[in-house]
Amino acid sequence: MNLQLPGSSQVCADHKDTPTVLHVAQPTTGGVARVIEGLVRAQTTIGYTVTVACPPGPLADAIESEGGRWARWDSTRQPGRSLIPELRALRGIIAKTEPDLVHLHSSKAGLVGRLGIRRRRPTVFQPHAWSFLASSALTRTLAIHWEQCATRWTDLTLYCSRAEQAAGQRRGVTAPGRVVLNGVDLDTFSPPSAAERTAARAELGLSDHASVAVVVGRACHQKGQDIALRSWKRVRQVFPDALLILAGEGVEALPLRGEGVCALGPRSDVRRVFLAADLVLAPSRWEGMSLSLLEGMACARSTVATDVAGNREALTQGDLPGAGAIVGTDDPVALSSAVIERFAQRDLLAAEGAAARQRIEQRFDEQATIQSIHESYQAVLDGRSAHQLPGQRRR
Repeated sequence: MNLQLPGSSQVCADHKDTPTVLHVAQPTTGGVARVIEGLVRAQTTIGYTVTVACPPGPLADAIESEGGRWARWDSTRQPGRSLIPELRALRGIIAKTEPDLVHLHSSKAGLVGRLGIRRRRPTVFQPHAWSFLASSALTRTLAIHWEQCATRWTDLTLYCSRAEQAAGQRRGVTAPGRVVLNGVDLDTFSPPSAAERTAARAELGLSDHASVAVVVGRACHQKGQDIALRSWKRVRQVFPDALLILAGEGVEALPLRGEGVCALGPRSDVRRVFLAADLVLAPSRWEGMSLSLLEGMACARSTVATDVAGNREALTQGDLPGAGAIVGTDDPVALSSAVIERFAQRDLLAAEGAAARQRIEQRFDEQATIQSIHESYQAVLDGRSAHQLPGQRRR
């Protein structure tokens, strides 16, 4: 990545010419981890001192190769008895690293970090999908109340889509905020040549003529692999050779129904999976903005996605050609119908794939995301209000 940010040598005269930033995260795989890897790579390139506090795992393994430092922070995904030890451990990491700014990623780090820091250091929170969307009725009420209260300890909230910001505002989350759309490295996730597509299919034992869709994401209720699996029997009735590929942590343990399904597990070469596919499925029940959806679009792949936060912003724009289809959540019939329509119309797949790549280049370039986050850090360190932030990412 060739990144040059204006004013990067003088972020704030009251701090350091190049600030020390601490990223805190519980997930070590998936979209959140890939976002953090990209931030570490870019921020160290322009002179930041960057530490990432997270549990052992793929993210921790990647930090030093990206130029950052890893601080071990053992944390579970859900709040529980481990909360107090996690809080003490994070306070110790903060005392040791003395960051100029702390960037908290996702709900668990947002909980522990804001409880521990209480705005004694500049604090940025990025939900990456609200915790209350994943909760039962009782815990949803508690999660909403927590997010409302935690705004007092949040200098700035970064939203990865306008829909995510609106969802928080509807529930009274009123901290200063800014929309910073998720971004993709355009060089890493590039459209394939015909030879690359053939090679990617050969690696997976697929013929050039098979109709292939892929779902990328860890196996969980949120990501909706069960919806895709329920839809696939109907797809196979029309296209007997159709194959559904599941790629992500834990997908090997899913109960796969019938033939025509392949579980690959976690992949470090996720682009190769996109290249082998004709179509990307994003059947999530909730999101902030799906990074894997954007990565598939960058590879010029049409997408069928559920109507959750971020997906309309990614796939549609006024009267311009769409990059795929939006269907209702928990609706395997609608999902299968959209898949069948695209498998039956190869010209539509190609047109939507081209539109997808164009939209990524115009609105979801990782360099623009890094620039926007850099400006946000400057604003927080300079003590400016959200109303004084530099111009937001174009819509």
